[in-house]
Amino acid sequence: MCSRYTIIGTRLLAERFGGPVLFPRYNCAPGQHLPVVTVDLTIQEAVFGLRRRDGARQINGRFERLFESASKRRSRCLVPMSGFYEWKSVGSRREPWYISSPDTPLLYAAGLTTGDAFLIITCPALPPVSTVHDRMPLLLSEEGGVAYLAGGDLRPADTSLQIIRVGMAINHPDAPDDPSLISPPDLHDWW
Repeated sequence: MCSRYTIIGTRLLAERFGGPVLFPRYNCAPGQHLPVVTVDLTIQEAVFGLRRRDGARQINGRFERLFESASKRRSRCLVPMSGFYEWKSVGSRREPWYISSPDTPLLYAAGLTTGDAFLIITCPALPPVSTVHDRMPLLLSEEGGVAYLAGGDLRPADTSLQIIRVGMAINHPDAPDDPSLISPPDLHDWW
């Protein structure tokens, strides 16, 4: 499940789709207003997590169920990110890991939006992410993302990914929104 991510390549995002250069974000979490790229290739803010009838937020949608009836009523969007966090269960602990690409500062996850809120589409995790979690965001190249927004098929990007263990601070949604969140853990995080 992809519940937290970063947007560091904000200048590149503004160059590609217009709009202001946003502040880098290291702790994008459900309930926050975050940028998405809409079908008209513009950036707009939306709340991370669609409200379900029971009031809970749905932050992810499985690729395998994408074309069920409820999904058809939502518009396509791209969720720009520089990387995302996943947690690996190790005994009774959940260790946070940060996944990013060494090749590009900006990735695009397939998403669905209602206009004021969005979710991230997930797919089965590929290596090396599969060593940490069984699902990951469905990542698209910029060209594949534009094609997806125009109604084309989802074609996952051939992007190399790297994973690093990060400190426990990211376990808290209200952690400081700064680069320390994607740094290797301090010694006290290992015990």
